[in-house]
Amino acid sequence: MAPSFFRQVSRRRRQAQAPIPGAPATKAVRRDKRSRGVALIIAIVSIALLTVVATEFAYNSRVDLQLAANQRDEVRAYYMARSGIALGRLLMRFQKQVDQTPIPNPMAMLGQLGAALGGQTPAAGGQAFQPQSLNIQLWKLARVDCHMLKGLVKSEGAQVEDDSGGGTRSRLENDPVEVDPNFQMEDGEEGGAAMQMASQMQRRSFGGFEGCFLATISDEEEKLNVMRLNTGGAEAQATAARMMDMLGDKRFEFLWQQDDANHVRSTPQDTVIALKDWADEDPTQSAFNRQDPTNPFVAGFADEGSPYSRYEPRYEVKNARFDSLDELYRVHGVNDRFMAAFRDRLTVYPDINSKPNINTDDPIMLGLAIMSAADPNRPDPRLTDPVFLNELISRIRAARMFSFFGMSVQDFVGVVEQAGIAVNPAIKGNVAQNRYLGDKSKTFTIKSVGEAGSVQKTLTAVIRLDDGLGKLVYYREE
Repeated sequence: MAPSFFRQVSRRRRQAQAPIPGAPATKAVRRDKRSRGVALIIAIVSIALLTVVATEFAYNSRVDLQLAANQRDEVRAYYMARSGIALGRLLMRFQKQVDQTPIPNPMAMLGQLGAALGGQTPAAGGQAFQPQSLNIQLWKLARVDCHMLKGLVKSEGAQVEDDSGGGTRSRLENDPVEVDPNFQMEDGEEGGAAMQMASQMQRRSFGGFEGCFLATISDEEEKLNVMRLNTGGAEAQATAARMMDMLGDKRFEFLWQQDDANHVRSTPQDTVIALKDWADEDPTQSAFNRQDPTNPFVAGFADEGSPYSRYEPRYEVKNARFDSLDELYRVHGVNDRFMAAFRDRLTVYPDINSKPNINTDDPIMLGLAIMSAADPNRPDPRLTDPVFLNELISRIRAARMFSFFGMSVQDFVGVVEQAGIAVNPAIKGNVAQNRYLGDKSKTFTIKSVGEAGSVQKTLTAVIRLDDGLGKLVYYREE
């Protein structure tokens, strides 16, 4: 009876503890209901955090990989650009050898032979001027780029068995490197991982590089050399006169009608004097006498640094040689508009005694060369006529036959004289040693752009020809 009694008591107690329908829940039941769904929330938050961390890690990995690839491509592009500079310098060494070898013009020889025989050749019948010699400009004829280099250094290797059963073929750059199966390390062990890695390496020839480059060469002596303003005598007078002709051209008249950023307005003559005073050694402002061939620049009475005292911040005149063309920005009268118009027609890199080269393609510079060849004591009013000047420039270009064929000073003077222009006696009497015009250049600018992947690298070098690959005068990396 006792066990049955206890079972009944236990059952009644459980029934008493059971919740009555409609009655308020007890604390234990309410606590149990509040605990439901916590695990799900914790799981969702954990998954969200792990997703953010994984996404950030994947993003950082991609960024690091792209940075590494860009760094690799930047190194490749840099050395591609250096290859363009080196190949351009090699080409200019060949150019110097060509300049030392006179090449007669066969058409002129035929014309002379026909005239001697009393007849006329087709060339002579056209009444076109024929230059006596050919001044071949290799740097205009050849395209210096990666394809030129690949053509010079072809990929040639040992003969290997052809997989197609056709005998042997030349080894290609993508062929795997042969590995000696008996290769052992220095300690006597077999190569193992090192041999496996070597078997996966590929042979790359000198011409099998990735990326490309393009180098462009320009003649610095086809421009007006600012440093010749300080030579004194006829050279300074001729350079200053041509610079005044260029700056005073009607097409550039608008440049001198506005104030610059410092609220200063200058004239072409003020700018020419400022260019001369920036590089000379004395602190006195110069005065320009265009009609004096012996001493065109004389010392004035003003301080050459006075125009710069109005600038903010003010600075002093350098009184030394220009280091680069960008230094012209510091000279009084030179601003962005000035450089946009004349940057490609001015230079500071050639030797101070270098003469302007007549073999230029710029019509403005050709016009200035014609004015330099004309007699200053017998000025011809036709040289101020743009129509006549353009016609004479067309005759000079026609006499060259091709753009990569230059002409000598003697031939240039012959074309000018054939047009009825009186030639400067100092040039005509001593064409080879004249101090006004030249037909050979020694200073060139090589601008090379290397490209690898999405990265480009630009290198600019100014070289002066010598017995080697040229003396480096200026170098810039962009």
